[in-house]
Amino acid sequence: MRIVDTKGQLCPAPLIAVKRALKETAVGESIMVLTDNQTSFNNVSRFLKDNKTGFLVSAAEGIWTLTIAKTSGESPQVNAEDYCDSSIAHFGKGNFIIVISSDKMGEGDEVLGHLLMINFIKAIKDLDKLPLKIVFYNKGVTLATNDSPVVEFLKDFERMGVELLLCATCVNHYSLADLITIGTLSNMFTIAEIMASAGNIVKP
Repeated sequence: MRIVDTKGQLCPAPLIAVKRALKETAVGESIMVLTDNQTSFNNVSRFLKDNKTGFLVSAAEGIWTLTIAKTSGESPQVNAEDYCDSSIAHFGKGNFIIVISSDKMGEGDEVLGHLLMINFIKAIKDLDKLPLKIVFYNKGVTLATNDSPVVEFLKDFERMGVELLLCATCVNHYSLADLITIGTLSNMFTIAEIMASAGNIVKP
């Protein structure tokens, strides 16, 4: 059984995780979704019902568990974000993505460049509109490791529904597979497709 643990996450992150799990899970297998947020539970339940996906519910000690049996090969085509309660704080996205290809910002002094990149990522959280996605490739993937000075900020972005995509080839090149527990490993075709279809691209 596949377990999708969304405890501590805000909408639409749980919805995106459930939609991804439905797409990746084989017909006949089950998915267990965990959430500790009433709003997220309500939104995920409505999402599943509207997509005619059956599920069972149990609750204990503030944790809701939804057990889904995948019976169809079709994946939901709706936009998961549409199921979010609009009253959720700081949920607003602009028509742009951010691509990060280095652990430094700009040219010149390396120490300064690293500090600038850290400050740039921290500043994203205070923007009026969040990016749709943040894409990491080349040495930019090192910023997503468990000991990165910005990893907690990246986790916050995921909780707020910003999708993080990491170049799998780059992660393997720098031998970081065991040090990354956030985001989604992606291939270059997907990254190229996302960048080609983005309304705007911000590259620090």
